[in-house]
Amino acid sequence: MTFLRPAFLACIALLAATLSAHPEWKQAYCVGVIDDDYRFDLTIKFDVPSYLVGKHPKEATVKELDDLMFDAGRLPAAYERGPADFLKGTRVFVDGAEVPVEFLAFPSAAEVKAQSAKQGEEDRYPVLLNAKLRARILRDSAKVEVMFPSALGAVLTNLRRGMDSQVLMNVAPGERGEFIIGEVRLTLGGFLREGFAHVIPDGWDHCLFMLAMFLGAASLAQALTRSLIFTLGHSVTLGLVAFGALPPAGDWIEPIIAATIGLGGAYVYFGRGEGRQMLLVPLTFGLIHGLGFAAAVTDKLAEWRQAQVVQVLVGFNLGVELAQVTVILLAAGLLAFAGRANLPMAGWRRGLGGAIALVGFGVMLWRAYGLLTGEG
Repeated sequence: MTFLRPAFLACIALLAATLSAHPEWKQAYCVGVIDDDYRFDLTIKFDVPSYLVGKHPKEATVKELDDLMFDAGRLPAAYERGPADFLKGTRVFVDGAEVPVEFLAFPSAAEVKAQSAKQGEEDRYPVLLNAKLRARILRDSAKVEVMFPSALGAVLTNLRRGMDSQVLMNVAPGERGEFIIGEVRLTLGGFLREGFAHVIPDGWDHCLFMLAMFLGAASLAQALTRSLIFTLGHSVTLGLVAFGALPPAGDWIEPIIAATIGLGGAYVYFGRGEGRQMLLVPLTFGLIHGLGFAAAVTDKLAEWRQAQVVQVLVGFNLGVELAQVTVILLAAGLLAFAGRANLPMAGWRRGLGGAIALVGFGVMLWRAYGLLTGEG
């Protein structure tokens, strides 16, 4: 029986190796070139099998990749959705607006199998092949941004415009790689879009705070008044930071912002959110949130200081106010619908206020813990 032991251990080792990720994974790499006709061609070299199983190359196991490559029907099934998902996940933005992207080429199943076989049994993975895509850029464009499918992980990206300019960056999943190809024009509309996007869809915590302000108000008009006062508050601190009168806030502002959300929910839960003194609350909290806004747009402050004061204060903050009004009106519509269904409105308001308070204070503790431990 002693001869069985080495064989058994060898089988265990082989099984462990099969279930583990392939040690020779390679990072995806992209070359993007803008030619004289303002065609933006992207060539993305990536590990096709790991992408088709929906995992980062270093996380996909050899067994998962073998199942894809050698089980009948598995690879064709993956190709039914793989190229379309790749095209959907590759996004190009020109001066903040998304533009269409088209495929020029995508590695076929036959090419993947042939390349894997050519590499040999021991080195059958990764299988690095090129996908080619194209977008159109307007001649007077100033900024181009690119995003990649999340399954690729971080993509080492080299963007070029002829021989004039080039930028090399590592684009993380969900982030945009930015390439400045002209003079960035700062416009009122651009600031308005920035402000709106900082609340919807990016500012979930901001939306919770506005929901608390609405739930605690005696009427829709009072809720909209509080929104306006809140905007005036964060306009003050955001403007002061944008033009250098106040230093940018550090990460310490984030737990405080979460605390304001918790307090807003607590006011609703304890029924103290309807008095006139509550006008001071959105003003005070607005001053705090303005510091948070400034921290979130630190990388844009240098550009903002070159713009007119009116563009910054009116454009960005008007965008924020429009987003806040959107949140309030949506909440009012939902509560009106619930009222017609004869639901206990007082109980619903109090319950939602309590939930907002729990989320706010919970996030406050989480962010504070992250700052103290260096994990935030």
